[in-house]
Amino acid sequence: MGKKSGSNRLKRISAPRQWDIPRKAHRFAIKPSPGPYSIENSYSLGVALRDLLALVLNRREAERVLYNSQILVDGVARHDGSFPVGLFNVIEVPKEGLAFRLIPSPDGLAAKKVSREQAKLKLCRIRSKSKITGGHIQYGFHDGRSIRDDTLSLSPGDAVLLRVPEQSVVSSIKLTKGSLGMIVSGERAGEMGKITEVKKGTESKEKMVAISLPGGDTEVPARMIFPVGAADTPAIEVQAQ
Repeated sequence: MGKKSGSNRLKRISAPRQWDIPRKAHRFAIKPSPGPYSIENSYSLGVALRDLLALVLNRREAERVLYNSQILVDGVARHDGSFPVGLFNVIEVPKEGLAFRLIPSPDGLAAKKVSREQAKLKLCRIRSKSKITGGHIQYGFHDGRSIRDDTLSLSPGDAVLLRVPEQSVVSSIKLTKGSLGMIVSGERAGEMGKITEVKKGTESKEKMVAISLPGGDTEVPARMIFPVGAADTPAIEVQAQ
């Protein structure tokens, strides 16, 4: 009888280069389950707990704390070590009073320690906008979640600040001139600057954003920019110290 699905194990030597994990300490790593993130842009929760955050020593310990509902992701208890965590997800350990937000860096996702109040807030970039039954507007976000909100006037590429886990909208940030943007991929991932121009795309050329970074002005595809603030200060803590 054939196998119904692939293995949830991944050889560490074959793991994406964006994963900041020891390659030879163990043979295998937990592979992220299919979800909103690509394998290059996410960690499995078990790998994040052991290798990125060093909160557990091995997979058995990770499975135990997850089974006992001691780990929250965006305010929701998760029990599966292969649950994928990605950009701006918050991993929280209430029992220890610890919370970490995953932020972009040139080497992939990094962990930033945040306060318990900050752990309740999350920036989500709009990936899709559609009209559903009843004429209501539904927004889909980069992390797979969606909300129905007829009061917002936003477009794909814009962002909203949500209070999690209830998913109530705190504020919104447009991808427009004057907003604060963060590069989320590439060699300059994690850098923030003022957006100076947004150039519309065409069928043959993608939408581009001109942004003023500490190291100088540059122009990158809009898909690499995440609006994080409407002024000079990000809506939440998203940058490494």
